[in-house]
Amino acid sequence: MISDIHIQAILDASHDGIIAVDHDYTIIWVNQNATEILGLPSHVVGEKITRYIPNSDMLRILATGKKEIGDIATVLNRQIIINRLPIVVNGEIVGAVSTFKEITDIQKMEMRIRKQSMGSGLEAKFRLEDIVGHSKAMQEAKEWAETFARTDATVLIQGESGTGKELFAQGIHLSSQRATGPFIAVNCAALPGNLLESELFGYEEGAFTGARKGGKPGLFELAHGGTLFLDEIGEMSITIQALLLRVLQEKKVRRVSGERIVPVDVRIIAATNRNLEQMMEEKLFRSDLYYRLNVLTLELPPLRERTEDIPLLMEAIMEEIAQRGDRRLQGVDEAVYHFLGQYDWPGNVRELRNVVERMVLLCKSDYLRLEDTQFLSKKLARKQALRQQQDDEEEMIRKVLEATKGNKREAAKMLGMDRTTLWRKMKKYEEWN
Repeated sequence: MISDIHIQAILDASHDGIIAVDHDYTIIWVNQNATEILGLPSHVVGEKITRYIPNSDMLRILATGKKEIGDIATVLNRQIIINRLPIVVNGEIVGAVSTFKEITDIQKMEMRIRKQSMGSGLEAKFRLEDIVGHSKAMQEAKEWAETFARTDATVLIQGESGTGKELFAQGIHLSSQRATGPFIAVNCAALPGNLLESELFGYEEGAFTGARKGGKPGLFELAHGGTLFLDEIGEMSITIQALLLRVLQEKKVRRVSGERIVPVDVRIIAATNRNLEQMMEEKLFRSDLYYRLNVLTLELPPLRERTEDIPLLMEAIMEEIAQRGDRRLQGVDEAVYHFLGQYDWPGNVRELRNVVERMVLLCKSDYLRLEDTQFLSKKLARKQALRQQQDDEEEMIRKVLEATKGNKREAAKMLGMDRTTLWRKMKKYEEWN
């Protein structure tokens, strides 16, 4: 036989609060979690529940015999979710039992489940201190990022392609109060509009041909309690922008073809290499979304403005290559650093990584020397020659337009091209200047 002591031990082992009454409202069982959450004395068994909770909802359960599942209430400034059920023996209601749990506990469990279900896809790896760069521009960027991490506001990271926008997003996440939550990154330019919508917001079963059985949660749901990084936000269509704005305003999401509204607690970090203000003027980006995203702005410097960081970056890249087991070199000649510092690096650190990997793998000795940069020298020479050719063409077009007093039809005829080609070249040169 199980004694009352054993039953009490079993009840106290439950993570939920449990309290039960008989048909006379007398408390017959209560565990430690229940007394703590409800603020009850430790010895209440045998007392009327109405003495401590005058309008207890358990009286209604005794009267109606109906169960109540998932009721939300606030007790002692804690939000709890409550289940109430009648105790029925031989068809007769002999009491009622109530089980409850703090909502914060449920949210923590939900977060753990989401992280486990997605594996490493929900993890940030790079901290701000891991980002390589001792230049003044990079130190300022990291200091601002650390400051932004102490808030929960939306961050817009601006910078050219390859400047490390996602690294900074991960660093901000790991320095914030959401560090234990999921970090999810999505490249808005990599997915067409309809696919991006289903990825962000999820979908219900049967939403479209090929939809997964049972539906699929969106990235907003999976990022609950953490950070959602929206890379290349400027490539997002106006339609998706409107849906995103609604989620940011209401903090709720509805899946494609779904009716259920899911509350989400997500911090947004967005990034772009485009001029969003110019896109607003051209009606390509919603102004209300821009101001919602642009609460805190982080500008990342291009590599050409922090060339003093090149030696540190090369050292880090070469160590990664060595750790992979590909090749370990002994060092780098200073002339290599000087040469690389003269290049403008349109692809920024991403391009530098590509160049360094190529140099290391093709190096004929254990030391990087200036001759190992020949392929880059040739590329630079071709680029300079092409630029000179384009400058000459631009000057010729300008002179012909002056001669024809701006008549594009006559200018195109003199240049031996159609008006569409002339217009395209004029627009291209205008953008360069």
